[in-house]
Amino acid sequence: MTAAALVLSACSSTSREERFQRECEEFTLNYCPQRKDSCQTLDSITYRAEDNSVHNWYVLNGVLDNDTLFSEQLKDMLHDELLGNLKKSLQLKKYKDAGVTFVYHYRSATSGKELHKAVIGAESY
Repeated sequence: MTAAALVLSACSSTSREERFQRECEEFTLNYCPQRKDSCQTLDSITYRAEDNSVHNWYVLNGVLDNDTLFSEQLKDMLHDELLGNLKKSLQLKKYKDAGVTFVYHYRSATSGKELHKAVIGAESY
């Protein structure tokens, strides 16, 4: 690979990372907090270039604000639902094409404690 190709490759990678960072910041500023239903609110979305991951930060309240609620069965069901939504999403195509890992954080509105974290890597979608 020539030096010019390496530089162009590095530039396009950096601009993609910067674009993902900017888009997540803009989404958070314009649309968050976003009430998903009576028990969950999307607080923010962040992008981490160091591991090519998008983090969705949710706050749970009401009946979901319970640290004993997340049984293995419920975690599996939630993972399957998140994965299904990712596979169908056209809005996330450029992120999926870039092999982004999607991370979903669910924390308690009362204690601030993380109740659950779901990770979906590119190999899954």
